Amino acid sequence: MTCTLVIHERLSSAPSRNINQIILLFSLTNELRMTINSSTFDLDNHIAIINHGDIFNIEQGQNIVELRIPLVYFYMKDTQFFYHYFDRHLLQSNLYIKSLLFNRIHQHVSDEIDDDDTISKIIQTLFKEAVVKHPSLYTPRMSVNHPSFTKALTFINQHVLSYITLSDVAQHCNISESYCSNLFGRYLHMNFKEYYTTLKLCRALHLLLTTRYSISAIATEIGFTSHTNFTNQFKKFLNFSPKQFRIRLQNIVDKPQLHFTQAIPDHLLSYINQNTRLEQLAIETTNIHIDHFKPQQQTQTATAFIRFNTFNELFHYLFNEYYNIDLSYLPHPTVLINDLSNDWMQHLNQNLLNLSIEKLFDKNISLALTIKSKQQFDSVYQMILNFLNDTQDYKKHLKQVKFMLIFDSASMTPHDIHLAHLKLKNKHKNIKYGLIIDGLLRHFKTVQETYDLMHRMNFHFYFIDIENTNIKNLLVDKTKGFTHTATHFENYLRFIQESQIPSYKFVYSHLSKRCFKYTNNGSLPLQLSDLVCHLTQLMKYGGGICYRLFEDDSLDIALFNKYGSLKPIMHLYQFVAAFMNEPIEITNNYMLSRKDGDYHFLIFNKINDRYLSDNKQIFKLNNRLNTQTQFIMQTLNHEHGMIANLLPQDNNPRYIEKHILKHLDRSNYPKTELYIQQIQHETREITLKHDEVKYLCIKPT
Repeated sequence: MTCTLVIHERLSSAPSRNINQIILLFSLTNELRMTINSSTFDLDNHIAIINHGDIFNIEQGQNIVELRIPLVYFYMKDTQFFYHYFDRHLLQSNLYIKSLLFNRIHQHVSDEIDDDDTISKIIQTLFKEAVVKHPSLYTPRMSVNHPSFTKALTFINQHVLSYITLSDVAQHCNISESYCSNLFGRYLHMNFKEYYTTLKLCRALHLLLTTRYSISAIATEIGFTSHTNFTNQFKKFLNFSPKQFRIRLQNIVDKPQLHFTQAIPDHLLSYINQNTRLEQLAIETTNIHIDHFKPQQQTQTATAFIRFNTFNELFHYLFNEYYNIDLSYLPHPTVLINDLSNDWMQHLNQNLLNLSIEKLFDKNISLALTIKSKQQFDSVYQMILNFLNDTQDYKKHLKQVKFMLIFDSASMTPHDIHLAHLKLKNKHKNIKYGLIIDGLLRHFKTVQETYDLMHRMNFHFYFIDIENTNIKNLLVDKTKGFTHTATHFENYLRFIQESQIPSYKFVYSHLSKRCFKYTNNGSLPLQLSDLVCHLTQLMKYGGGICYRLFEDDSLDIALFNKYGSLKPIMHLYQFVAAFMNEPIEITNNYMLSRKDGDYHFLIFNKINDRYLSDNKQIFKLNNRLNTQTQFIMQTLNHEHGMIANLLPQDNNPRYIEKHILKHLDRSNYPKTELYIQQIQHETREITLKHDEVKYLCIKPT
């Protein structure tokens, strides 16, 4: 098992599964189009990474550099490697990897002393930048938008250790065997047997490499009909038997060697020699000249919705002195009541209700009510009229009314919603309106009909529960472009773009950890870089996000823990307040604005640095600032502001003295530091550690 490098003048290939190796591909002339796991794209000057188990084919390639590294060298680096995969989008050091290979090629053709560390450096770079952890053995998901075929692939992946036939798959999906076979050809360009067998072989490689099981035991474990069948299939796809594989493992050398399988054409060497040989990109150091402010965009208007199930929950929040909760840093904070039972008005004291509403409005918090029937609308309509009659400042427009009505299309017809909207709109023009569109997606045959109705209604907000499995299936079934393999946020953006409605009118109605790509559907913990990415997207597109107020055992994103202490996202909202509704410059590790004449920086880890616990980034702020300039810096990390175990995590009752609670709560805030510029034009250097965010405000003298 050796690492091989070959350069192809022209390259195309049929679909196949990559087994027992990681493949890197790139074009010297930026001419590479390929398909990986049913997604087709042009690589341009980027490096393609093909993982163990991926299905790929090269559509068209010119002057292609191909590097194949056996899987064992990655396993030697990390014994949990089978639970990882590499994401090419995270790779920052494309040029560095190319430089290593170009340098090695130059040594080869010039008969110079070889650099034995080339492959080791490439492996190290991939682990450092591009690795993504997976909760189970990595199995690629095919990017297909056919519901029956998606169901078939899921069934196969779940039964990879069993013995199933094409007939079993077809029966599970309620389709004919011939149609099921055609789906494999249409979407994967391979037959069922090859897909299923190669998937089993990927699992077999894991056992051969990580256990001492006998080959017969592995054949049984993987679900092959016999030892002979397993050996024959293994040899067919890997060109050696399982026994030979283990013999080769015994003879493996610690330092991987690179071998060239054929001569390199002279005219391609000219492309290679034109490329500068680089040292590894200094991705840990970022130089910023603070006066070179180049804002790319204006942040959009955002709204933070806080979900409450009932009015009783709201009263508990408003009148419980223990929860002295401040929502002022949230953009346009809005309380959203989800459940208005038909008899709710009969059990509410109107004076208490008016007092609660006034208290919300005085705190600059809006009140949104979910309307699920004509009867509920009639009750809300009467409640609002009573409030306006009883509070003259609002009736006379001396104070601003902050009501919002959200109509649920799952239980109200478009006609009833339209009539209700007109009835209240004529009473008070400042009331806002929203529409939960999930019911429309179920009702109409096409998504376009939903878009058309949204355009006609022209409400302030449109709510969609994009994380809901049924909604996702509807979009995949009814419209091309939506896929099960896309992230929830990617499908959310696609829905917005295809609607041709401004993005600030949409609300992501149920935000959970599943929304964040690198939590792997919520199974891995959130990091600060995830939350920063979430807030930057909110500033970019605007619109609304729905949060829980207090965390519970669900995956929902909450603003406070169950004791009322701030979660990290609330500290981040305080940090980004200086960037809201401002022109901003944003990169992959910092954000800059010039609000009120000051310099505002948000400094954070790149999204791909999430697994590097010892990683540090250096930021050098070059400036023309005078002496006595103030630098106010706040640091959010595991010691300041995001303490996971601030208070006991179980639900057992216990007595904790009030002054102890105050001390604990004080420790859950970002650290604040003040620096004074002592030397004119002195470069300020800031170090950012792993899973840390810093907010910096510079006040020039």
